[in-house]
Amino acid sequence: MHKKSCLAIGEFARLTGIRKENLRFYDRIGLLSPEFRAENNYRYYTRRQLNTAYLISALRDLGVGLDEIKRYAGQRTPQKMLALFAEQEKRIKAELDRLYSMREIIKIYGSMAKQAVEYDEMIYLQECACEPIFAIPEHKNSLSEDDEIVLAYEYAAAHGISSGSPMGAVLYRPDCAELDRLKVRSYYFKTKRKHNGFKPAGKYAIAYGRCVLGGPDEVCRKLMEFICEQGLSMVGDIYEEYPLNELSVDNEESYCVCLAVRVQ
Repeated sequence: MHKKSCLAIGEFARLTGIRKENLRFYDRIGLLSPEFRAENNYRYYTRRQLNTAYLISALRDLGVGLDEIKRYAGQRTPQKMLALFAEQEKRIKAELDRLYSMREIIKIYGSMAKQAVEYDEMIYLQECACEPIFAIPEHKNSLSEDDEIVLAYEYAAAHGISSGSPMGAVLYRPDCAELDRLKVRSYYFKTKRKHNGFKPAGKYAIAYGRCVLGGPDEVCRKLMEFICEQGLSMVGDIYEEYPLNELSVDNEESYCVCLAVRVQ
């Protein structure tokens, strides 16, 4: 085949939109090799190879991997095309789910951080709508706090909840003698798309304060004093969340805890 009837690699790259370095790579892996090489090792392609190049570009735009393209390009049929597209659609859906989950986590953390900055070291009353959460079942056996947290993450992951989702804890409602030893009843993750329960709607007393992770005793004491001063009583357990944690501050002493409990 005479090289005058062929396209040099630069011209072929211009017509196909595939960069020359990618064409050289496709040649090395046997996906798209030039039909003619000159004595100086210059690559030349035929015009009928444009269709193969357009096929590769189209499938790459659809996210199909090079190995799959190589297998498919060798034996194309409508049935194989439909099977390839069905498999790729599954992958795209899974990737979209992952991206939606990431976007949700970013929005939830962003909203929590904004509130923490706005209400830093404050205690107030607020009517709250029910909030979707993914609740972790309580364990009957006595486990260490670390083991409980590990099991919570494992349970969440098994149900499709990202480990990056903000985690909260439900604390047993303390009496005045128990303020120095708050206990966790269960854990939950803040999520909207895959929730299995809700934080109930109602009037909440909400307190923000600075403390290390797992040490909200002083914030809880102030919250209970506030509730008594308002002539209110607590309904249910306390929800504990850390809107400012290792994601936003570099010192554990600067973590911000949010405690919320329904009141009447």
